[in-house]
Amino acid sequence: MNASGIRLLVVSALKGQTLAEERVYSPRDWPTTSPDYPVLLVQTPYDEKQSMGRNAPQFTTVTTIRISGRVEEFDGEELDGAARAETALEDLREQIDRSVINSYELTRNIQQFKNIRSSIDVSADGEGHTGQITYEIDAEYFQGPDDFYPITPTTIDEMVITVSMPDGTTEPVVVVPLKE
Repeated sequence: MNASGIRLLVVSALKGQTLAEERVYSPRDWPTTSPDYPVLLVQTPYDEKQSMGRNAPQFTTVTTIRISGRVEEFDGEELDGAARAETALEDLREQIDRSVINSYELTRNIQQFKNIRSSIDVSADGEGHTGQITYEIDAEYFQGPDDFYPITPTTIDEMVITVSMPDGTTEPVVVVPLKE
């Protein structure tokens, strides 16, 4: 498992399980517009490996998965667009929690959800009230030799054997082709 694999498992866990429905993207350009909302954007910006020893490539790896959720709400008769945007973001946060934490495929590939952080921001800078949730999960998992091998070997086409002889004597050379 690696950061890319974790990201794909999170995307799979979120599709169809939140207000964003199938609008869960990774990778994607980050600018979004009204027809896209609600939308989830998934990336893995941080990956940290801590060695488990000196002999083999074994690591306790923590990958941060960042889910950016965006919504847009308009004022009704009561000028409640900001409140509706915040409520939509809170609902989205709860749906992300349930979808990711309950994902069997994800949880069987990691050791633990080490940390989960989220923040909500609502703005009235545009036509309506746009809101964004930033939801970050630190997923801890093991990476061992199997994650870094196989090493691509150098192909050996022939073997050349030279016998070391005393000075002034011709050194015999034997060339053995190894290809069939």
